[in-house]
Amino acid sequence: MHALFLTVFSNLLGFGIIIPLLPYYAEKFGANPNEVTLLMASYSLMQLIFSPILGRISDIYGRKKILVLCLIGSAISYFLLYFATSFVLVLFARSVAGLFGSTTAIANAYVTESTSSANRSKGMGLIGAAFGLGLVFGPVIGGYFGGGDINNIDYKTPFLFASIIAIISCLLAYFMLTEPKKKNKQFISMNFLDSFKDLIDLFKIPALLFLIILSFLITFSFAGFETTFALWTERAMGWAAKQTGYAFTFTALLVALIQGVFIGKLTKKFGELKLLVTSCFLMSIGLFFINLSTQNLFPQEIITLKNGFLLFLGFETIHISIKFLILIIALGILGISVGLGNPSLNSLLSKNLNKNIIGTSFGVVQSVGSLARILSPLAMGNLFYFFGMNSPYKFAAFLMLISLFLFSYYFLFLKIRIKI
Repeated sequence: MHALFLTVFSNLLGFGIIIPLLPYYAEKFGANPNEVTLLMASYSLMQLIFSPILGRISDIYGRKKILVLCLIGSAISYFLLYFATSFVLVLFARSVAGLFGSTTAIANAYVTESTSSANRSKGMGLIGAAFGLGLVFGPVIGGYFGGGDINNIDYKTPFLFASIIAIISCLLAYFMLTEPKKKNKQFISMNFLDSFKDLIDLFKIPALLFLIILSFLITFSFAGFETTFALWTERAMGWAAKQTGYAFTFTALLVALIQGVFIGKLTKKFGELKLLVTSCFLMSIGLFFINLSTQNLFPQEIITLKNGFLLFLGFETIHISIKFLILIIALGILGISVGLGNPSLNSLLSKNLNKNIIGTSFGVVQSVGSLARILSPLAMGNLFYFFGMNSPYKFAAFLMLISLFLFSYYFLFLKIRIKI
């Protein structure tokens, strides 16, 4: 499990490095906000198509081989970004990354086959912490090498660094990972009609249908935040890649802390379902607070600070205001929400999926998430462009309230049962 942790961490470190840079990189080649969000959607479109396929192949040939293949694909995509000379080439590079972007599904299948039901949330939390830590340090590295001057961002150095990290991740997976001992021995067909039938069967189970719908809503809402936040900070705060990277880092640090330290104990005390309800509620609050931070309801500056540490972080002078504090609180609430929600949801899914085709099943679940990541950037980008920079967060907060109604509908009205 520790080998998988290191592999996932290094993979997400490379991914995190480029996150705060991509919107600015696209704008460098003349992309507008709609095209920037299309860039994000292209990655998810390829995931939607290929995650069930790669998941099914991993059911047959093993998790390790396909995980290594995905990591090689990630390295190639970063090199393509490094050599890109137009927005079309950037779009192609992200499509290649999405094609091989099934590491989440395969890692979840690996954990499912390597842990007991009682320790499933802890195992998912450990992998979630690896994801979180990668996204903690990745944006810091990307933002630091990218620079704090919005008119003179260095893209080449972070992309080259991400390529090297991807190669290291691939080597870690190849030399340190072993196949799970609980590897499925049942013969599995590669017939794609069978894959389609597996997908249909998943949606026929009420408990799984609920979890998949919930996964879609959560992913859709948070993806809207991820894909528009850099554009939002540029307009609302005047930030460049470095400052936006630190904001992502703060949120990701809380995610990693919750998933790596507290999720096991919290699950034993409250259970996955209660943590999932709490997560949805907190995400709604966090998204609403981002909108609140720009309202002219509060006094502006409270105190002005200027010292060497702030200069290192990229803030020549920082004006602390109630609005700024509200934004920090909003990011903190979002971090706690994701930290509670992701491992709880993945644990519940693992306990209710077909164990004979666990890789395929997680591939299908990841495809649903990919569909959300396709639709969300397109929808949120249009909301941002036509209705203002706060509109994506208002809409996402509303969707999280709908998810809370779904809990009542499924458990009180339909009275479905979920294996926990």
